[in-house]
Amino acid sequence: MPDSNETKKIRLPRNDMARQVIRITLVVIGTLILAFGTAIFLTDLNIVSGGIGGIGIIVQNYFPDFEVIDITAFILTWILWVIGLIFVGKDFALRTLVSSIVYPFALALFLRVGVFKDLASTVAGDGSTGNLLLCALFGGVFVGAGVALTFLGGGSSGGVDILCFIIEKYTGLRQSISSFIIDGIIIILGMTLIPDNFVNALCGIIAAFICAVMIEFMYNSSQNAYQADIISSHNDEISRYIQDELGRGVTIIEAKGGYHGDDRPILRVVFDRSQLNKLRDYVAKVDPSAFMSITQTSAVYGEGFKVNKESNRSKKNKQSEEINLEENTEDINENHEE
Repeated sequence: MPDSNETKKIRLPRNDMARQVIRITLVVIGTLILAFGTAIFLTDLNIVSGGIGGIGIIVQNYFPDFEVIDITAFILTWILWVIGLIFVGKDFALRTLVSSIVYPFALALFLRVGVFKDLASTVAGDGSTGNLLLCALFGGVFVGAGVALTFLGGGSSGGVDILCFIIEKYTGLRQSISSFIIDGIIIILGMTLIPDNFVNALCGIIAAFICAVMIEFMYNSSQNAYQADIISSHNDEISRYIQDELGRGVTIIEAKGGYHGDDRPILRVVFDRSQLNKLRDYVAKVDPSAFMSITQTSAVYGEGFKVNKESNRSKKNKQSEEINLEENTEDINENHEE
């Protein structure tokens, strides 16, 4: 299960201060994009696509004479932040604190300042079906991109996304899936509680789907590592390339062929997405007849990947580990370096 406190894929400078600045910057930028997408593309047309903004749109319909979307967002954001502090932990809550502060104020800015109000009105147009569809598409893109950036920054955009991290922590369900489910519930509430809003609600479903796709594309796809099992007559050469050129460790598994009964050592290596083509091309060049099986893993813990902060291992025993959750197997080479 991914550790919600770790920055994914993005390589950070070794300097701790620079690392924190980059993480906070990602969270702030992501939160601003999320607030912008909600305020400009969704609120004027009552497109309930989920999230705190969707709940605010529902509440707004019961107070037409007042602007309450940002007020609702402020209240719910802080309630959910306290829940996140309790169930996810202090470190995650501290990183989420930035977006929990920025989001309500950014939403208020985009909803109340004249230039942004005019922009939202222009985007909404005459409220035709075409306008609804375009706003749903672009709203989903902006909201999904904003959420994904805050995840990449090691925190969350706050709000219902905190629930997604809690669900992932206790069930292993990906944030993109749990986000779509929660958003679906909010959309159904919008259908039920806002009169004559059926077409808008359908567009809200489209926006929620696009949002989930953006999170999957920008965040979850960047987490995935690969595991390769290689059987070749050039094992030594391939092993040296993996260690010297790719900087990855190799586990040698002694195996026996089922047909001929001969010994066939298997090279097992875990690597990231950027190294996939390099390894595949090199093996094909050295030994075109080599057998290579490549699988995509759910999570990898160890040096060069993510640190398993949930583990109770002492630092003395904290050597490189490779965990393939999909195959439920674990092979450890205590002497290799990743």
